Amino acid sequence: MPKGEAMATDRDILIAAGRALGRIDRDGVRAITRISVDEVEAMALALVILGLKAIPPQQLVPPDELVITRKF
Repeated sequence: MPKGEAMATDRDILIAAGRALGRIDRDGVRAITRISVDEVEAMALALVILGLKAIPPQQLVPPDELVITRKF
């Protein structure tokens, strides 16, 4: 997917996130400093797709349920 192009589907997002994760897995800390904003966005969106609830930074106590079950 060309840089800056919108990711159209959940699959596109998960593929982009998986590729970034693969780079981190392969290169370790060095890769973390080289991840693009688009790759960080894809990883964040992947967490949303997988159902992770966002916790506001000022919320000291996390909610009882951290994952939302999606119905497809």
